[in-house]
Amino acid sequence: MNTLEAFMKSTASAGAACLLLAAHAGTAHAATITVSPGQSIQTAVNAAVAGDTVRVLPGTYTQKVLVSNKSGTAGAPILIKADAGVVLRGGNGVTPSGRQGLITIRNSNYVRVEGFEVTGFTTSSASASPVGILVEGNGSNLQIVNNKIHGIKHTSTCTEDDGEACWVGAHGLAVFGTNATGITDLLVQGNEVYQNVLQSSEALVLNGNINRFEVLDNYVHDNNNIGLDFIGFEGECDCGDNDRARNGIVKNNRAVNNSSKNNPWYQNVGSAAGFYVDGGRYIVFEGNTSTGNDLGFEFASEHAGKATEDIVMSNNVVYKNREAGLTVGGYDASVGAARRIHVHNNSFYKNKGWGNEIVFQYKVIDSRFSNNIFFGTGPASDNYQTWGSGHSGNVWGTNLWWGTNASGGSLPGVRVLANPRFIAPDSGNLNLQATSPAIDVGATSVALTNWTSPLWSRYFAGGAIAVNGVTDINGQARVEGSTIDLGADEYGSTPAAKK
Repeated sequence: MNTLEAFMKSTASAGAACLLLAAHAGTAHAATITVSPGQSIQTAVNAAVAGDTVRVLPGTYTQKVLVSNKSGTAGAPILIKADAGVVLRGGNGVTPSGRQGLITIRNSNYVRVEGFEVTGFTTSSASASPVGILVEGNGSNLQIVNNKIHGIKHTSTCTEDDGEACWVGAHGLAVFGTNATGITDLLVQGNEVYQNVLQSSEALVLNGNINRFEVLDNYVHDNNNIGLDFIGFEGECDCGDNDRARNGIVKNNRAVNNSSKNNPWYQNVGSAAGFYVDGGRYIVFEGNTSTGNDLGFEFASEHAGKATEDIVMSNNVVYKNREAGLTVGGYDASVGAARRIHVHNNSFYKNKGWGNEIVFQYKVIDSRFSNNIFFGTGPASDNYQTWGSGHSGNVWGTNLWWGTNASGGSLPGVRVLANPRFIAPDSGNLNLQATSPAIDVGATSVALTNWTSPLWSRYFAGGAIAVNGVTDINGQARVEGSTIDLGADEYGSTPAAKK
């Protein structure tokens, strides 16, 4: 490729930018536009066209970057890539205006942002929401890959009781589909989002009109609110039922130590989930790890008359979260519901605080629970609680329950009351020993064939959703032999890849 030396040793002037554009117009091939410390990333982005790479050389850049109404193509995307050692930071004169990212992508297609360390974007203003990397408006085929996002902070001491005049928040990585066109075919992969001060908001969030997304291999940790959140019905767009994140896969992510316990907005109440769906639909959670959060997973709806619907949670490991492993349903009778939630082949271990391994809140409807292992801190019967009302049509298959003893009480479904014999659960190794009673006692559930997005044929044969998963938490075949095991690990001859 050609290399356009777009900038001199100082920040590019308007004249230099004009020369850049003129040089670009005369080339027939994709170009690499190189940015050095002291120069403007924005000027390079403004000059880039389909097929170009904006390469940012190592150094610290105190500036904001906006990619607006700029598009590549399927065969010639625009790549904005940082070399190792690039830090993009806020600071004096670089503060958010409204909801704004240090990197913002707006109304653009076929753009990839890769390799940046993004930090130091801070405000205390009730009129501003800082975001490390923000995608908003509409767009297709956008990729946010291998970035480190930390130190994004809203330092207000407002609480949730202070009213709308003091509704404040911040995000590490956020995607908002804010119009009827929305955002489609989104990839968020390999990012580390950590040590952000979020107030009422989330570390990694997809909200509004977002259709077809892949959230893969991200590490979200040590933030003071929810780790990964998939939201609907907050009025991000005036587009009816499309105002929700939908048709997405959330796979091989880690949510660790995300807690609102020291968050002034929540007045130090621990309620932050590692993984949360609030109004999303048609989402698969597979092969994820959730530990040290307030809640491991939560599937609920905060909006009356609305619901989180059609969720599959399979082959996840949920251990040592502070308050509960999995909560399902609205937090109060006045809010929304959870419908058609499929929870299969997950391993839970010692998630206990005000909740326990699994808690039904309000309005859990037509949902399925099988092949899970629930290992709690008390008697086996304590591992399941029903707090609220409005539940109907739920089906429990075979699950293993264990704790300090085999007291089963009124636990639902077919119960295996026995120690699952995890290998080293206190350190997070929830693989099965050879003598585990969880081996070869499960049942494979019928695949879902009414999810119609073309995304699903990329992950499941014929687009039919295998609710038990195709592989276990370690990447082994989900069934070895004739009968599926309980829990996230399928015991077999293939060595475990991780734990």
